[in-house]
Amino acid sequence: MNTYAGLVDFLSGLNDRAKRAFDTLRAGPCWQVRSDVTIPALRHAALLMLVKDEADILGLNLRHHYRLGFRRFFILDNNSTDGTAQEIELFRKDAPQADVFYAQDYQQAYYQAAKMQALQQFAETYLRHDANPPDWIFFVDADEFITCCHTGPNAGEKFARMLADPEARLLAFHWAQAALVTSTPPYRLTAFGSSLTETDCAVWPVMRQEVTKVALRTGYGLTTGQGNHFVEQVDAVQGHTRLMVEAGFCMLHFPQRSMAQIERKLLNGIRALQASTLPPEMGKHWREQYDRYQREGSSALRVLLTQHLALCLTADKEP
Repeated sequence: MNTYAGLVDFLSGLNDRAKRAFDTLRAGPCWQVRSDVTIPALRHAALLMLVKDEADILGLNLRHHYRLGFRRFFILDNNSTDGTAQEIELFRKDAPQADVFYAQDYQQAYYQAAKMQALQQFAETYLRHDANPPDWIFFVDADEFITCCHTGPNAGEKFARMLADPEARLLAFHWAQAALVTSTPPYRLTAFGSSLTETDCAVWPVMRQEVTKVALRTGYGLTTGQGNHFVEQVDAVQGHTRLMVEAGFCMLHFPQRSMAQIERKLLNGIRALQASTLPPEMGKHWREQYDRYQREGSSALRVLLTQHLALCLTADKEP
């Protein structure tokens, strides 16, 4: 299975299974976005984040993952100017049992993979002499939430078994795109509540695109690539990857939340790319969206938001 064709089959098989599992769960009676599930074993893991101007969502994200069981947070802040730092300090005060490492990333350039690999190496080295060194490294962005999405009893047990499984080296979560809009007519825009359970939102009714985010077990030399979507050592995780949607857990993703947030995210993204020496094919979607924004102004942002809402509200192939 070390051939290219074997790797393609492996990844395709994961995504096919994920789509079947998600579509079945989403259409069934057990679908529910929950914020009340706790997995105690996550206290030994480390949650890594690279953030930029995410004050509207970061506090909710940190509290969500704290309730899920995380106690070690490593946050790299790329020159935020919108109150992101204050949200982190509020979380520290509200969650005194959380160990929060927070650092300012002065380098504006878009080198996400290198920065996250450095943060992973730092976290493992930093905690090496801890009474419980990290056994798992998780990666999330500020707009991504590891979330239990089913009503079944003992909802976290299968997740906990995967963490404890000595054969498991990689946990693969799949995006479930979500939007701040009511899920039934008359549709109206909403806002975050104090938790995801208390947030009126719409989650896409079918998995339209299979996008993974991963957690990796330490001790196997695994590192993630751009976006933390998978590990670079794919052949090392064949037969050792656990599909989290089969345990009822998705990565709820809120990429587009308001016109102002979309504009801020787009401008930050293109500036980071322009400050780098990455080839033109890297960050292609940022470049295309920015070109359209330059031509059309706010109407281009409105199209992005409207398309995102439609994808989360209808199962049609062309919403």
